[in-house]
Amino acid sequence: MWVTEVVCVVLGWVVVALGQWVYRWRNPKCDKGTLPPGSMGLPFIGETFQLFSRSKSFDVPLFLSSRIQK
Repeated sequence: MWVTEVVCVVLGWVVVALGQWVYRWRNPKCDKGTLPPGSMGLPFIGETFQLFSRSKSFDVPLFLSSRIQK
């Protein structure tokens, strides 16, 4: 009986910790209050999917051309 209560408490702590991590990742602290323009991307993956996506022509991919314009 008490095992299910312990599992529920541990699961609750995991959910709270995960929620705090997501909040801190989406709202990072910055010294001057603003971040430089850009996408945060996914953790550990970044914008890799956009970089390796297929291009419809043999020209520069859209991902690279948008970075060049910046």
